[in-house]
Amino acid sequence: MANLVPDLLKPKYTTGIERELDVLYRLEASLPDGYEIFHSVSWHSLHNDFDKHGEIDIVVLSPIGNVLLVEVKAGDVSIANGQITKVYRDGPSDVGRQSRIQFAAVISRLSNAGLHTHVTNCLVLPDYIVGDQQIITIPPERIIDAARFDQLGSVVRGMLALDPPTTEIESIRKFFCNQFNVTLDMRILGEQVRTTTLRLADGLATWVPRITAPSGVIRIQATAGSGKTQLALKLLEDASARSFKSLYVCYNRSLADHIGHIAPAKAKVASFHELCVEYYRQTVGEPDFSAPNNYDGLSRHYCEAIEANANLQQRYQLIVLDEGQDFQPEWVAALLPQLTDDGRIYLLEDDAQRLYKREEFDLTDVVIVTCQDNFRTPGAVCHVINALGLTEQPVVSRSFYRGETPNFYTYKNDRELLRETENAVKHLLKRGIALKDIAIISWRGLAGSILIKTPQLGEFTLRRPTGKYSVAGDALWTEGALLTDSVYRFKGQSAVGIVLTEVDFETFDDKARRQLFVGLTRAQLAVEVVLTEQAAGCLNSVF
Repeated sequence: MANLVPDLLKPKYTTGIERELDVLYRLEASLPDGYEIFHSVSWHSLHNDFDKHGEIDIVVLSPIGNVLLVEVKAGDVSIANGQITKVYRDGPSDVGRQSRIQFAAVISRLSNAGLHTHVTNCLVLPDYIVGDQQIITIPPERIIDAARFDQLGSVVRGMLALDPPTTEIESIRKFFCNQFNVTLDMRILGEQVRTTTLRLADGLATWVPRITAPSGVIRIQATAGSGKTQLALKLLEDASARSFKSLYVCYNRSLADHIGHIAPAKAKVASFHELCVEYYRQTVGEPDFSAPNNYDGLSRHYCEAIEANANLQQRYQLIVLDEGQDFQPEWVAALLPQLTDDGRIYLLEDDAQRLYKREEFDLTDVVIVTCQDNFRTPGAVCHVINALGLTEQPVVSRSFYRGETPNFYTYKNDRELLRETENAVKHLLKRGIALKDIAIISWRGLAGSILIKTPQLGEFTLRRPTGKYSVAGDALWTEGALLTDSVYRFKGQSAVGIVLTEVDFETFDDKARRQLFVGLTRAQLAVEVVLTEQAAGCLNSVF
């Protein structure tokens, strides 16, 4: 498979964007290792003291260093008087003239740089058959129309010269990487990936609400990054628009706080234990949080009340139960009666993110939807996830951003832990990720984490959860520039750059696999892993 440079597709404002991406991905898949594909290549040249700018859709660099410039014109084109014309919003464009200008610009830039290689160009018309129409401005053999589109890779390889250039390929490769605008800007990359991920992962939110179930129970078993949060928000928004009474309930308090800030105001959003505490306060009084196993008693009180009190049943026309893998069977049993006869309950879950020992629950007359497509996590990270066997079924990477394989840092003691975690943060900063977009995620919980108890990491002040809440119910945090949390609390959320630290396990068992899976899939662009030598040895035995 060829290598894309850069991995991220820069947004274009043309009507043919989807077909252009199709051409790019077909080339990537059909060209063998050793080929490099540069896309959205900006060029700038001077002609008679006038500046000229443009963009070449694709540049293919062969393993020996020869170059093919590929211009893609998706959709309809017109041919008249031997010329190919493409009509845009700002008027018609002479495709042949555009190709000649681009070709001359690249030749000029290479010559000025003292680089000498074979350069040729071609035109791809994926939706148009030229047939026997005569083209003056572009040789017919240099046009790949719809009739030859299925052989795109082999045709492109045939167009590239076979004689080696006089310039070393590394110099030519560096030329395209450095002098043409193909270097990733990590400052805006995070927002681009988030925006595109939302669009790509919109599938669940689009078609799951259309599914009907006689029982009103729909169970979505979907991997991290598949769009479960988008689905939950879409369901709540639709219910709000129809003035339905809705409930979103999850296990993780921090996830409930996050959803509460972005969900419709009419929706009730809470963790399951928040529901229990709220009901206890209404019926008994203030709970004794210092009592041992107090939440067990609160949840038992709530579950028994729902079963016994008809006034607490059939209250919601929509219930979204998130993090279903973390729910006890009796908690689910307490939520089901609260659904109206014509209502729907959606259970969102991922067994690979099961971090607590729970008995599995079974439901009858339920429609089950499964999805292993991950749109958020970079492809290189998904490759590591599958190589380590972190999920029962392989994760299917759907992100168009390949990214880089995570770096692993080992430590022997607490001092080395802090030093290596700081190094991991600095590596993300060096890659161009802003400090505000980085999160340090501890393998340990709040009580056992050294990082969450540390106010400063080198030059970085840490923003840490205190475990306390305001009178209004908002989580209280310390002041700091760098977010630090536990993997347990951060489940269901994500950040551009992740440092997964304090990773430690004696055996690479199911619990360790699930916890590592949760940590790795929090990253939108990059993840660094800081682990003990013992844990590193366990992973090395897998690889």
